[in-house]
Amino acid sequence: MKQKPVNWFRVRIFFISCILFFCFLLVVARMFQLQVLKKEQLYKLASQQHHVQIPLLPKRGSIYDRKGNELAVSIEVDSVYADPRKVVDVEKTASHLARILTIDQGEVRQKLKSRGSFEWIQRKISSSEVEQIKALRLPGVFFLKENKRFYPNDQLAATVIGFVGLDSRGLEGVEFRYDASLNGKGRVWSVDRDALGREIAIGDASLDKEDHYQNVVLTLDKQIQHVVETELGRAVQKWGAKGGMAIAMDPSSGKVLAMTAFPNFNPNQFLQYRSKIWRNRAISDVFEPGSLFKTFLAAAVLEEKIIRPSDSFFCENGSYTVYDRTIHDTSKHGWLTFQQIIKVSSNIGASKVAEKIGKDRFYKYICAFGFGEKTGIGLPGESKGIVHHPRYWPPVALDTISFGQGISVTGIQLVTALSAIANGGSLMKPYVVEKITNEKGETVQSFQPQVIRKVISEDVAKNVMVLLKASTERGGTGEGAVPAGYDVAGKTGTAQKADTQRGGYEDRYNSGFMGFAPAGDPKVVLLVVIDEPQGANYGGVVAAPVFKAIMEKVLPYFNAHPKGTQIVKDESNAIPVKRAVRPDSLMEEVKVVKAAGKEVMPDLTGLSMRSALSRIEKKGLIIKVSGNGRVVDQSPRPGTVIEKGDICFLKLQSSS
Repeated sequence: MKQKPVNWFRVRIFFISCILFFCFLLVVARMFQLQVLKKEQLYKLASQQHHVQIPLLPKRGSIYDRKGNELAVSIEVDSVYADPRKVVDVEKTASHLARILTIDQGEVRQKLKSRGSFEWIQRKISSSEVEQIKALRLPGVFFLKENKRFYPNDQLAATVIGFVGLDSRGLEGVEFRYDASLNGKGRVWSVDRDALGREIAIGDASLDKEDHYQNVVLTLDKQIQHVVETELGRAVQKWGAKGGMAIAMDPSSGKVLAMTAFPNFNPNQFLQYRSKIWRNRAISDVFEPGSLFKTFLAAAVLEEKIIRPSDSFFCENGSYTVYDRTIHDTSKHGWLTFQQIIKVSSNIGASKVAEKIGKDRFYKYICAFGFGEKTGIGLPGESKGIVHHPRYWPPVALDTISFGQGISVTGIQLVTALSAIANGGSLMKPYVVEKITNEKGETVQSFQPQVIRKVISEDVAKNVMVLLKASTERGGTGEGAVPAGYDVAGKTGTAQKADTQRGGYEDRYNSGFMGFAPAGDPKVVLLVVIDEPQGANYGGVVAAPVFKAIMEKVLPYFNAHPKGTQIVKDESNAIPVKRAVRPDSLMEEVKVVKAAGKEVMPDLTGLSMRSALSRIEKKGLIIKVSGNGRVVDQSPRPGTVIEKGDICFLKLQSSS
């Protein structure tokens, strides 16, 4: 039977139909992918082609001291950018911009030749630079308003506050630690374009609404901080020292009232300083405390009831051998009571006292006072010090640690531990942030005093205070730390610096003094440490006078006046006046009038800076000015009785 021929026409039709059907399926699948699966993604791509979003820096919350004085603020400044498509003369424009902004002309030229529609030229420029660029009327060059961080007090509390980078992110200090709270949500500048890529809206385009920022209120006091920084700086310069640190604390709460280190830096120009100066050395640097540590030895042995202040020890006439080491005293002493050991700061006496308590119990109190662990102050970069467990102590360690060798601490640890003695035996958690508020000033979060543990009893704390008070009396190593009319409890310290390379100790010293006043009712605990002073190294000679100079100004600020001070009233003009009277004089009623020769603070409100300074320049005041324009606020207030050496703060503000 003959086979039927194949109809190739139908085969081709069938084959082509299959191909077309398969292509149709591909098209449907692709449409489903574009219209359904990738709908959102493609919508965003299309939106990006028609809408350009340029991120701008957010407004950052302010930082205040405990009385509401501004320490860090955000101000609005101009940033300059270019639309390369609208630049007429690239070379001329690049030359002018590079000259005014002092930047590389090649970089500017490269930006102006780009194909984009937006190129930052320079961000956060000065007002004078803005005026110069605007005067040139350069085509394609525009300005945007951005927020810039500004520190109105320059170096004041710089190591605590820290600073921010160009991106408005905190890099050090409180700015870094509370960056999330201070920063609002970043703003976005939106620009629309047509199908050809031309901008529909430019210039003063609307900005997306930003999130609410928060402000940080510190426990620092601007006036106390200024006094501490001024006196510390003077001492460092006087002694040709490598540096120094000082911390003031409220012993009852753990609030840090002032904290500084020298050399300092200006956070407005932080890039002009070496990075090691940025860190807060009061919490990050560890050092051997020297004889300052005898304070905590005294607290330990009295709490354990091992000895009494009247117990006597033979101090070996200035030389005492322990194993392979010989301990020396600055002066030769024979028999001394424990109170005298603290008063004259005998190393040999301290080592013999330590031998009574033993290394395990001594270590227990070292840890109880917070040494060897971070205080939790809430600032970045805090060190915990170096405190080894007794099992790793060499035979001589107990003796040397008794006078502050073989142990390393931080400044904040010393102040916190001494505050425990000043407040009756409770170790407080130190803190520098009092509260966080929103832009309306409403409190979002507050921080309260926190007791970590009870270290010693109140009676023992009083006995230690008596020992420290004797150290500042006549014949004690700290007698140079006492302001006239006050009782001070404190301790000197002179510590050789360890040689970290070769071991042993170098011929370089830290000189320190720490104490609190008034001794019977402490308002302030203060630590002063001078690093490598030249010409003298004893804490009583170098650091104690700094303590005195600071306390003379700070204590009256807390209404703690010298003994014999009466508060009287001028009946003629109702001005309260503080008058010091010799303790042995008769306590008579005193009337003070202007004719008595007292200087009174004039009213400087509304005056220019030059006029204000000319009125008070001969009164011997320490003047601190912030802002520009005319005086809008002053401290002391008009009518206040002033004396030479008082601090005068003037706040200026422009009328525009």
